This record gives sequence, structure tokens and C-alpha cells, in this order.
Amino acid sequence: MLATGLLALQTMFVGAGPLGGIIHVPADAPTIQIAIEKAAPFDTIIVAPGTYSEAISFGGKVVTLQSTNPNDPGVVAATIINAGGLGTVVTFSGGEDQVNTVLDGLTITGGTIGIDAHRSRAVIRHCIIRDNTSYGIHQADGVIEDCQVLNNGAGLVSCDGTIRRCLIQDNLSAGLNGCRNGTIIDSIIERTRSGAGIGGGSIDIIRCIIRSNAGDGVSSRDPYGIHTGDIDSSLIVGNAGAGCIGYPPGGQDSGLVRNSVIAGNSGGIYQSLKNVLNCTVTGNKGYGFSGHGGTIRHCIIWDNLLGALIGSTTPVFSGTANPYFVRPGVWDLVNNVWVDGDYHLSPNSPYIDAGDPAYGTNPSNPTEDIDGNPRIVGARVDIGAYEFQAACEGDDFDGDGTPDVCDRDIDGDGIPNVTDVCDDTPQGIPVDDQGRPRADLNLDCEVDLRDFAIFQNSMFGP
Repeated sequence: MLATGLLALQTMFVGAGPLGGIIHVPADAPTIQIAIEKAAPFDTIIVAPGTYSEAISFGGKVVTLQSTNPNDPGVVAATIINAGGLGTVVTFSGGEDQVNTVLDGLTITGGTIGIDAHRSRAVIRHCIIRDNTSYGIHQADGVIEDCQVLNNGAGLVSCDGTIRRCLIQDNLSAGLNGCRNGTIIDSIIERTRSGAGIGGGSIDIIRCIIRSNAGDGVSSRDPYGIHTGDIDSSLIVGNAGAGCIGYPPGGQDSGLVRNSVIAGNSGGIYQSLKNVLNCTVTGNKGYGFSGHGGTIRHCIIWDNLLGALIGSTTPVFSGTANPYFVRPGVWDLVNNVWVDGDYHLSPNSPYIDAGDPAYGTNPSNPTEDIDGNPRIVGARVDIGAYEFQAACEGDDFDGDGTPDVCDRDIDGDGIPNVTDVCDDTPQGIPVDDQGRPRADLNLDCEVDLRDFAIFQNSMFGP
């Protein structure tokens, strides 16, 4: 009864500072585990920088365990719990609550599993979880925020809470796998060494970048299982597998892909039942869509090596012209790595104000783009992950009588004006009506290896 009353009291005053006492490690307790065992409910355990060679368990206790300054990356990197290869580094019992049990600002390493939460709803934030052989984080159903999950066997597995502002990088088999009934938002999932960025589950993906993974971007292939979540305002680019794929063939996934860019993958959207709206599917090595059973509406499907689509539903109100990104990403063919681009729309993009005209009437549609900027700046929503924000100011380079977004912003300052002319092109080089070299395929006023890579990719594939 007393513990229940204290929990209710602490919940009322959350954010006002700890109600319990403070235990310093190693000043008040020689190890972190001894500090946890000494702690009363709502105590805060503050760990000094150093390496603590131990594996710890919260044992259901409602406490905060933190470094001396969780907001300082240097302190976090220097405050290390290292299990030395002996099992799980940090264990929750599963009964810890979602407000008052906090792991904040430590490096978790050297285990088979970094954090095994047993479906606990504890808060995990400002942590580095790295170099654990099986999983970085397993079965955590609370908030995971501002963390780095690096170089583990798999990144996050079966985590069903909210994941936000995290870097999930260089993990072996998957960045995320089997995460259900939750959301990942404002995060980067990149550079898996043998698997997908995000595997099966029903997690919703919002304003994320999923890039340069050794497998698919978002996958329902075995052993990941079916992905049934939505994908919103995200970039899925430069993955060695498909951008988004259902499995088995014919599509067993579901959900919605909206306001996103799928570019530079081995294929665009394959064997899927997801409905696709206001997306850009471009520059993929295979088809834009293959075996796709969902609807395709108000999308750009352009410059995919094998063609726009095969065995898929017919797109509605969609375009097949160059979207004019500020800088498209390209494959470095020498080193076989993806060189990321800038997927904001240039002022001359034909897909500004070209999205779903009914977008604003549906309250479930996002009101922010991947940058957090407002959606629907002009007459209609734009197509892709970014809403064009620049003012319609400058000179009338396209000759239509109006200085507007069709007048190219060549120098990238956000304003089409008199500086937007390629005025340093050598004599004798063929140019277009704006003085740009005709071989300048990425529209940066220079002819260089990026342009050659685009040309070679379009002719022969990466």
C-alpha cells in the first residue's frame, strides 16, 4: 500500500526532481549492483565516470540510474558498464514502471545482450549500447530516446514502445526486428552488415532515415516476419536490397507508405500490399514497383533502371518526370558504397504543389515533413519527404512572366535570383539556357564524377 501511494505521489510531481535520496557510485557504494540493492523506491543512483566490470539487475526496483551528466556525450562515453562477455549487461525484471524507472546516460557494452528488459516499461535515454554479441536492446516496451545502438548482433529486437531520436548503426543482422505496437520517430537506421534496416513487426515509422543497409530497407522476408506498420515522411535510400518488400511473393504485408522517398535501392517497393501515397520512387536498380498489390496514388516513379513497374497496380495521378532533388544520392562504383544526397525539392521541381489535392481534408495525414516543417505551404501538398519552403522571389529565368518556384535556385541559397547562373563554365562547353553545362546531370553547375556516376548507373546499373 505504501509503495503504491509513493508511486502515485511521484507520478503527480514527475519533472519536479527526485523525491528519493541520492546514492553515488563509487563514493557511497563500490559497485552499481550494490547501489541498486541499497536503494529505496525513487532513489537516484549517480555513477561517476569509469569502467564498471559487472552485470546488473534492477530487480523490479523503481529507481533512476544515471551518469553524472547524461546530456554530455563525453560523460556518457566515459561511464561504462562492461559485462566482459558474461551474459546480459543490464536486466530489468519486467515490473519496472514507465515514469520512475530510468536508465540515463551510460554506455552498455560487452554482453551477449546489452539491455534485456523482459517487457519492462522503464525509460532508456541518452545511452550508448554497443558491441554486444546478440542484441543491443531486447523486449523493452517503454520509451527509448536519444540513444545510440551500435555494432551489436542486432540492434533492437521485440521492442514495442516508442523509439525516438536514436542512431541505430552498424549492427549485424538488423537494425530493428520484430518490434510491434510501437513507433520509431526521428531516427536513423543505417549500415547493417548483413540484414535489413527494419525487419518484420507492426511498428510505425515516422520521419526516419533508413539507408545504406546490407539488406532491404523495410523487410517482410524471412526470418523477419510480416511488417504491417505505416511508413511516413521517411527516406529509404541506398539499401543493397529492396526499399520496401513483402514476403512471400504476392505480398503479405499491409499498411501505408506516405510522403516518403525510396531511391537508390536494388528495387523500389516489391511484392507488397501497402498503399503508397505522395511518394517518390526513383533511381532504384530494379523496377520502381514489382508485384505490388496496394494502391499507388500521387507518386513520382522515375528513372528506375528496369522500368517503372511490373506486375503491379496501375498508378493514379502520378508522374514520371525528374523530381529535381537538390542533390540526388549516387553509388560510388569504385568502393561500392552509397553516397547520400539531399532530397529536398529544387525550386524548379514539377512536383511542388503536385500531391494529393484532398490531403488537407484528411485529419490523419501528417502536418509536418521530415524536417518538422509545415506541410502544404503552397496550393497543394508536395510529393516526397520534404515540403518546399523557399519564398517565391527572384528573377524570371524561365520566361513565364512570373518569378516563382519554377525559376531554378542553382546556387542553393533558397532563393531563385540573379546569382543562379552557371557563369564560370569554360568556353566551348555546351550549355543550356541557364548557362549550365549540358553534362551537369546533378544540376550543381559542375561536370564531375557525380555526373559520371549518374550516367553510368543509368546505362549499366551500379
